[in-house]
Amino acid sequence: AMPARNTHALFTVEGQCWRPRGFSHLDLESLHRYYQIADMSTVDERLAGKAVRLRKVIDLVGPDHGTKYMTIESADGEYSVCLPLDEIARTAVLIYEVGGKPIPPEDGGPVRFVIPYYSDNCANVKSVSRIVISKQPGKDTRPSNREQHEQLHSAGN
Repeated sequence: AMPARNTHALFTVEGQCWRPRGFSHLDLESLHRYYQIADMSTVDERLAGKAVRLRKVIDLVGPDHGTKYMTIESADGEYSVCLPLDEIARTAVLIYEVGGKPIPPEDGGPVRFVIPYYSDNCANVKSVSRIVISKQPGKDTRPSNREQHEQLHSAGN
């Protein structure tokens, strides 16, 4: 039997959409292989692990007409990034396994939001707990200027 942890929701997608829902490890694993990336290093050599394309996850919840943004929130509630829905959903991925195993929270698991080749590494979110779809921009905790940005990275993040 599959261990029970595989069926509980790792994160939810909610907000202005028709079918808000949680996604478990099993849900992600079960998506058609067309939406899976078996080895992220083939897409971007800085990355590793198995991922699903965000586009499919977004399609499954059915965003309302006119929604333009998604806000990706980390499990600690401290970090959130707001991005343009259509542009980013095309390329972003959710990494859910590394080395064939679920990603432990201390390594940014169980799910990491990553945009391959994106200029701003701060747009990547570890330990995703919620993705909120909206018509108006959501909360974005990324540093808004270069000085704050350098402080953030010199603090070892």
